[in-house]
Amino acid sequence: MSGSYVYAVSRLRGMENHLLDSAFFSRLMDSANIDDALKALGETSYSQWISQTGTANFDKAIDSEILATCEELKSFVPDKEILDIFRLPYDFHNVKVLLKGLFKVRGGETEGRRYDLISKLGTIDTEELTNAIETEEYGFLPYGLTDLIPQCWQLWDATKNAQAVELLVDHQMFKAMLKVAEDLKMPDIIQWVKFKIDAENLRAAVRLSRMKYEPAKALPFFHEGGTIRPDDMAKLLSEPQETWSRILSYTDIGAVLNALNEQSDINASLSDVSKALDDYLLKVLEKAKYSMDAPANVLLFLLSKEAEARNMRVALVCVAGGLDREFGRRLLSNGR
Repeated sequence: MSGSYVYAVSRLRGMENHLLDSAFFSRLMDSANIDDALKALGETSYSQWISQTGTANFDKAIDSEILATCEELKSFVPDKEILDIFRLPYDFHNVKVLLKGLFKVRGGETEGRRYDLISKLGTIDTEELTNAIETEEYGFLPYGLTDLIPQCWQLWDATKNAQAVELLVDHQMFKAMLKVAEDLKMPDIIQWVKFKIDAENLRAAVRLSRMKYEPAKALPFFHEGGTIRPDDMAKLLSEPQETWSRILSYTDIGAVLNALNEQSDINASLSDVSKALDDYLLKVLEKAKYSMDAPANVLLFLLSKEAEARNMRVALVCVAGGLDREFGRRLLSNGR
């Protein structure tokens, strides 16, 4: 750790007061139409971005708000690598978008590239990343991408299986996140990354169980580096889902399954499982709030901001599309 976090945490405490609470999103979800919803955002920090991007592109406005938040934190957080842990998944998202576009182009689809799906929230400049992948000049890329991208091409050439390529990219993403966390030597941050891997593996286990995958065939879908071994995750698929909370009772994530079973049923909705896991990844950092010098407060704030953005998207999509508002409410993360 490069220095004291007292100043950084005090700044974050002030910024937390501007996070939008659950009451705001409830009101937003009640908007009669998208124009009314966007008016409700008029007194929030999102309004400046909506005025720039236009009301038809609120996704870009939401990303702009998160990016501005990251830039503000960069100005006072002692260890910028904590921000990298948060932003790194967006780099790997961009790699997947670019590779899938090139797969389509080489397959004869002239309109295969989808530059509109590239996120500016990653740590790597998007133009540099795009140029590197399209010109096959990977030497300067971080996070093991120099070796990963050629492996992706080899796998694609051999299988033409885009899902297998995505899985290979995700394996490297979690490996890179854990490496950055371990280099920081911050136990709470390392533990959170391990829990994130557990959460993603459990999300995959629920999905694979519903697809009737056998444990041996499912094993490649699970990522290394969590607190639960991939072998043990795969073994869950041979057991009824309602028993998983008991089987995982020795783990922190077992409590998530207990709560789901008490509220409804783990079989009820994959969206409920995903929401519970997202909320869990916020909750495991909340003990940092009791310390004015805990670096984990930085990651906690970023995840809270990301949850706010996720809620914003859910609410605006529901209002704009005239979708079931009650279903939308179920998807909202537990905020302030």
